[in-house]
Amino acid sequence: MGQLTRFLAVFMFFPLLAACEDEQASGPSADEITTAVIERFRDDPYAKVGHVENVTKTNSIAEGDDEVIVMVRYELVFDRTVAEFADDVSEKGKAAGSMDDVGNTVKDAIDLVKTKMLTFKEGEYKVGDRRVVENEIRLLKSENGWIYRTGS
Repeated sequence: MGQLTRFLAVFMFFPLLAACEDEQASGPSADEITTAVIERFRDDPYAKVGHVENVTKTNSIAEGDDEVIVMVRYELVFDRTVAEFADDVSEKGKAAGSMDDVGNTVKDAIDLVKTKMLTFKEGEYKVGDRRVVENEIRLLKSENGWIYRTGS
C-alpha cells in the first residue's frame, strides 16, 4: 500500500507543476500589455493630441524567464488638432509665472514641434481619425507582474 500512496502523491503533484509552468510560460496578460503600451505612448509626440485604443499582441520573443519583447498593434485616435495643441502651448506660455511653469511650457513647445514634424512626414489628420501603429515593447517580470521597461 505504501507504493500506491507514493504513486498517488506523485500523480497529484504533477498538476501543480503544470500549473506553475503554465503561469511562467504564459507571459504578460493582455491588461499588462495594454498598460505597458499606454506607458510607452506617454513619451510619444502624439500623446499630446491623441490616445491609444484596441491594443493587441501580435507576437512575442522571450528573453529569459523574466523578460519578453512583445510586438503590438494598436490604434492611435486623434483627439485634437496640432493647431489646438499650439493654442494651448501659447496660452500656457502667456500665463507662465514660475520657472516650473516656463519649463513645462518649453517641454510642451518641443513636443509641439515634434508633433508638427510627424504630421509633415506621416500626413495631416482630423480629430477622430485613427491610425494603426505596430510597435515593440519590452516587459520585465516584477514581483507585481509584468511592467514596461525602457531601453534594452
